[in-house]
Amino acid sequence: MFEISRRQFMAGVAVSAGAGVMKSAPARSADAAVEVSSPWGADKPFQKVVDAFNAKKLGVTVTNRFDGDYESAIAKAVASTAAGRPPAMMITGWKFGYFARRTLGVRDLRDIDPARAGAILANFRPSVLPLVTIDGAVIGLPWAMSTPITFINSSLWREAGLDPALPENPDTQWLYENARKLDAALKGKHPTYRSALALSNNEWTSQSFIQNAGGYIIDPDGKLALDSPEAVIGMTEYCAPAHEGLWIPVSGKEQDASFESGALAICTTSSTRAATFPFGHAKAVTAKFPGLAGHPRRLNSGGNFLAVYARNKEQAEASLAFLEFCASKEGQSIWAAVGYLNTSLHDVPLINDFMKPAAAQLADGLTAETIWPGKRGLEGQEVWRKWVSRMLLKEVTVPDGLKGAHQELDVLISG
Repeated sequence: MFEISRRQFMAGVAVSAGAGVMKSAPARSADAAVEVSSPWGADKPFQKVVDAFNAKKLGVTVTNRFDGDYESAIAKAVASTAAGRPPAMMITGWKFGYFARRTLGVRDLRDIDPARAGAILANFRPSVLPLVTIDGAVIGLPWAMSTPITFINSSLWREAGLDPALPENPDTQWLYENARKLDAALKGKHPTYRSALALSNNEWTSQSFIQNAGGYIIDPDGKLALDSPEAVIGMTEYCAPAHEGLWIPVSGKEQDASFESGALAICTTSSTRAATFPFGHAKAVTAKFPGLAGHPRRLNSGGNFLAVYARNKEQAEASLAFLEFCASKEGQSIWAAVGYLNTSLHDVPLINDFMKPAAAQLADGLTAETIWPGKRGLEGQEVWRKWVSRMLLKEVTVPDGLKGAHQELDVLISG
């Protein structure tokens, strides 16, 4: 987890007095072209942001290039950078922030144009700006942000005789007790009512449990901390419902299908799923992600940053013109339809009421998902996922699993 104070951040950002939304300035070339490597195709809201910008005819034309998921896009960027052709811009997962800066050479926006960069960044919440500050460099816009929350099918809860009115700050003690009641009441009636833990996307929900127990995966000093007693407490609590038979470890695709069909009585997953929650308001309820009883809540987030990689001065300045639009209220309002949290200072309504707990967690303060350092840090996520899955499936005990993960990850991030 990377932390920096607001004072430290703003000391390095040149923001003129009263800076707000800066009007987009045409790039020096009337036909400057910028290609953005992104995880979204032409049918997604990001394309609408690109189209709205191009319609302004500011002397810059942006093309959205779908490059697959974060891992696929990073792999392509590694190859093109090695060949001397880095992407002009790329949407990069926060978890690869160190890799983007240290290996791919993502630009510090202030190095391109300090005044324009300062005005762009002034559109965003101070609490999220540290998430895009790596090694003292401001590496992009805090573009997409999600956080895990709790979804329930209130019809199944009522069938089990439970009250679907959820507490404002649920904890695992409350959640697991209700899961046991659901199990007792619905066993044999609804074979897929149990919550699903996706083995392919377990790294950030498990991070929440470790943080809520007072521990870290990587501590504020950048050191691996999986060998702490707090990490054991958090992961033991994380694995408990799976070990008890209340949670079913499945693949990501299976979890998505169960969620979207309404088969799950409980699901603790990304707040972005609020955009596809299948129930009407009479059946669906959401709440904050469960904390650990007796511990302060310390939730994390996931997402990505919109960054400039172009070495060419004209392309870099043209990229800033696009970032100016992305940071504006118009750009943010178009982007909001995708279901991510509003990281800007603009008044952009939530897409629906299901997002309210996620917005409350953002207001409470969120840390970043684990940002893996080291030249081989790109591999860290898969290593951690593997060990989390092994602990969930009881292939190893929690203490042994954390020890194994710590040892394997230590080689990666110190190399």
